[in-house]
Amino acid sequence: MKTVKMKKKLCSLLAAIAVLLMILPGCRKSEDVKGSAVKPEKAMDDYGKLAVVHLYKDTVYTLASIFTRESGQQLIIDEGTLIKITPGDAGGAININPGGTIIANGTPAAPIVFTSNAAEGTQADNWGGITIKGRGINNSRGPGGDDDDLSGTLRYTRIEFGALTLDAVGKRSIIENIMVSYCNSQGQQVASSAFNIYGGSFNCRNLVSYACGGPADFYITSGYRGYMQNLLAYRHPFFGATGINPFNTLAGVFIENNASNPVNARPYTYPYISNMTVIGPEGQKGSPAAYSDSTLLNAALVTTGSTCFRIRNSILLGFLNAAWQMGDSLTGTTILAGNSEFSHSLVYCADSNRAFTLKPGVFPPFGNRNFKEYMLRPEFKNTLFGSLLDFLLADPFNYYSPDPSPAAASSLLKGADFTGSVYSNPYFVPGTYVGAIGTTNWMKGWTNFTPLKTNYNFSR
Repeated sequence: MKTVKMKKKLCSLLAAIAVLLMILPGCRKSEDVKGSAVKPEKAMDDYGKLAVVHLYKDTVYTLASIFTRESGQQLIIDEGTLIKITPGDAGGAININPGGTIIANGTPAAPIVFTSNAAEGTQADNWGGITIKGRGINNSRGPGGDDDDLSGTLRYTRIEFGALTLDAVGKRSIIENIMVSYCNSQGQQVASSAFNIYGGSFNCRNLVSYACGGPADFYITSGYRGYMQNLLAYRHPFFGATGINPFNTLAGVFIENNASNPVNARPYTYPYISNMTVIGPEGQKGSPAAYSDSTLLNAALVTTGSTCFRIRNSILLGFLNAAWQMGDSLTGTTILAGNSEFSHSLVYCADSNRAFTLKPGVFPPFGNRNFKEYMLRPEFKNTLFGSLLDFLLADPFNYYSPDPSPAAASSLLKGADFTGSVYSNPYFVPGTYVGAIGTTNWMKGWTNFTPLKTNYNFSR
């Protein structure tokens, strides 16, 4: 009897083991599928001969060469599409030439992403970036061009480890909700600015430059004339180097008329900017010494080269050398004549005597003190803060999860001004807040501040 019971128990045990052995391979199979659940990848390199190239979100695209759109050709990219480009001098880039168009309409929930094809944590080199050339006006090529030119649409798009260059892009083009991050050097070439704007008349809003390692986050030159709202230039303390464009410079926003012909190039560079925030590294641990180099054009905002501009409702902080630096006397003259404006804005510099800085010798007999006293006159409604804490930003120096939005008690939530013919333009969305972000953080959902740690379609 005992023998029969033992045999039954043994049979039950063997049956249980058999079932377990059947289940375990299934579990392993399921885990393997999950671990390698990456989208199929296709190379864009062979698509260049097609007149219309359409990229779909169910496929990841790779690019190892220069992909070009000529006149009459289109590049259409669906929301949520990922494009990975080979970095380095011999790597990939995207060029949209005059008459070609790019239609890239991402969404907050499904942004379009251009990034490096290097694995996470190994993205040492940049790829060649996106260059869009329109038929608008670039004053380096003379005063002619088509202000109404259409080069396409970029909406809710991230460009990681590469720059965005907009050359003579006309005002029918749409540039909104763009993030350029970790733009540094391409291979062994000189450091690049993040947003390179050469002429054109397009309007734009909600632009982010993060961890730029080049000479400027926003380089505006060659006769650009357009409306710009909600610009965020956000430096990381580990990066920052001078380069050729613009030359001998380290800046958040750099505005000039024309690099080689500043006085005579027409039409003048004349951006209309509202709600700009520039945050420098403020001497955080690991910051390059260049941020303290007074021999450079070195400030959160640099204006030079006989340029005109209008800037309101903005914030400048975190650059040790200056908050705003003027590089020439002709640009200063445009302010005195009322052709340029900087008003209703908040600035900070660790050395308050250098908050408003003139390049030595450019405006004799006037110096930094005169510049500071003039810009703090009551009619301009600018304020010089004595401490970074005065801004009451939520968490500006947390580089893993930065939050440059103002706290509920911050004075940044009031004081903006949109009166007058320029700032009542319908393109500007009026509000009460100063700086790029108010009570609503338009960056949430589609931006990524940690692309170095993001696994883009690599199986683990």
